[in-house]
Amino acid sequence: MALIKLTENISYLESSEKPLSSEVIFIKTDKSTWIFDVGLNNEAYKEIKKIQGPKNIVISHFHPDHIMNLARISCKNLYLSKNTKKYTLRGNVISESMEIDENPKITIREFPSSHAKGSLILICQDYAFLGDGPYAKPVRGHHSYNAQLLLEMIKVMEELDVKYFCLDHDKNFIQSKEEVINRYKEIYKNYHKPDSPIIDVEDFFNPDGKVKEDPPIK
Repeated sequence: MALIKLTENISYLESSEKPLSSEVIFIKTDKSTWIFDVGLNNEAYKEIKKIQGPKNIVISHFHPDHIMNLARISCKNLYLSKNTKKYTLRGNVISESMEIDENPKITIREFPSSHAKGSLILICQDYAFLGDGPYAKPVRGHHSYNAQLLLEMIKVMEELDVKYFCLDHDKNFIQSKEEVINRYKEIYKNYHKPDSPIIDVEDFFNPDGKVKEDPPIK
């Protein structure tokens, strides 16, 4: 498994299913390397380990496929949410939007998520790395959204000044901002029942129950 170059400064390692491990994002700035999520598999560990110079890590949320390599990785700074720190027991808590004054500029901010409480996203150049933040929460064989959180999530997505959203574990990691926002608006429109705070859906990505087959954004 090799790193995929997204821009001159941004690369990523694809997710894996066996073992389940998230995408891992690498951003090389003029001062350090920023890593968004550390995954669980050995490939991610090896890529992180061989980086020279200062390393800063941002964790999207507390699920094992995003954090497990932390146990064997050292870094200059670790940023995460209050909820994720309950699992890592270390790191700097992000409670509001934080801009990193390096080149290229990086922004870390909280993200309203039904999938995992205390989710963070990372924005750099034309890309917002959303991790699993937009996905539903598995409940008793179904996937569900908190209706209010879904509306808040859509609002935050609309505010982000980027062209592309990057979604972990999706067949198409890179997708247009407009496409993703429209998908979640459709979920709210088609699945929300006014008398219920919970929206039941059948999969993480699409209201029709199928994983997207559209060609990836180039």
